Amino acid sequence: MILNNLKVIFIFVTCLTLSACSLFDIQQLDDKTKIVKIYDAFEHIEQCQFINELVGSEGTWYSYLFVSNKDLTLGSINDLKNQANAMGANAVHIQYSLDFNTSVTFFAQAYDCAQ
Repeated sequence: MILNNLKVIFIFVTCLTLSACSLFDIQQLDDKTKIVKIYDAFEHIEQCQFINELVGSEGTWYSYLFVSNKDLTLGSINDLKNQANAMGANAVHIQYSLDFNTSVTFFAQAYDCAQ
């Protein structure tokens, strides 16, 4: 009986330890990401070509308690930049943020702007 309880506790602790490895995995910029500029005003991207819409998000229901709002925001911005770069965009226009208690999420558009 005690041995079975110890096995259950061991399995629980092992699973908790393994899941904690991904707990603080904040989105980083990809190595090949060129400089993608973030804009919140439309006049900066008026002459640019629209590519696609983006949703950048960072945080989960179990990690938000352990990660600062600053890191969640930077992770969400990095997510936007990585997506934009993968589409061939060099500018991102952030439309608005979506309010969640457990994550930071931005809705944006990717643009290709002549340099």
